Amino acid sequence: MQYGENVRGLVTYLNQYQLIPSQRTQEMMSDIFGCKISEGTIYNQVQKCYEILEPVEERIKAKVQESEVVHFDETGMRVNGSGYWLHVSSTKTHTHYQVHQKRGQIAMDEIGILPNFKGKAVHDGFKSYNQYECKHYLCNAHHLRELVFVHEQLKQSWAEQMIKFLCKVNNLVKQSKLDSKSALEPSVITKFELEFQTIIDSGYKSNPEPEIDPDLPKPKGRVKRSKPLNLILRLDAQRKQTLGFMYDFAVPFDNNLAERDIRMTKLKQKISGGFRSESGACAFARIRGYISTLKKQGLSILEALTNIFRNDPLFV
Repeated sequence: MQYGENVRGLVTYLNQYQLIPSQRTQEMMSDIFGCKISEGTIYNQVQKCYEILEPVEERIKAKVQESEVVHFDETGMRVNGSGYWLHVSSTKTHTHYQVHQKRGQIAMDEIGILPNFKGKAVHDGFKSYNQYECKHYLCNAHHLRELVFVHEQLKQSWAEQMIKFLCKVNNLVKQSKLDSKSALEPSVITKFELEFQTIIDSGYKSNPEPEIDPDLPKPKGRVKRSKPLNLILRLDAQRKQTLGFMYDFAVPFDNNLAERDIRMTKLKQKISGGFRSESGACAFARIRGYISTLKKQGLSILEALTNIFRNDPLFV
């Protein structure tokens, strides 16, 4: 049996956007429209959509690569019982997903966005990102979560001071943007830099380097430090990347955009428990990247998916 573009677009919309499993998609089409569709037919529509969207995905990648600010993240996923990684590259208008067996630089090189990206990369500090020559900025939402742990669980006051400091600076930056300002006054920045240093110094006092007993054999490798000390060292060494949002209003405070874009793919895994095949995971990633891009641009998802089967995809 042959199905028209409207049916094929709707099936793809239900299965890939609304995340309705294949069997329930079959039931819905039968109960509501009296249209009996096999699971194989659903799979075929998804694969056809995936194939047609190949040039659109390349355009999305190019748009992301040309952007001033891009959010990057990665998360684990299960494919045919094995561990894979889903990489996301996000802007306010475009989203690109890529499934890969690797998490680090090998995957990032093959995806192809970061090697030639010259803008501002926002991420969680995963070391592989630092291999690329773009400007790097760190997610302060991650810092706040770590600081809350140090404050609430370990009762260290410097962590509370740093939480209040970061939130205070962020609130001032937000208000300055609302007031149509393009930057903070240099004197204000200097004041904040001194305050940041004071809190860092307090953190060092609360977390001195571990002492090494000279009478014991010298340990191999680096001396193990506490979690609070590692956090302080990171904030100290990467202060420019941490406070990038203060110096440059184009830089966001956190990496929440990428985390939001990844959230729906995590929901998919919770519903299905993973993907049966790598081809299915790759199809989902490409189609979801297109759907996410459509949503960001305020376009109709069902209409766009239907037009794919008319060989007229939107080159967003």
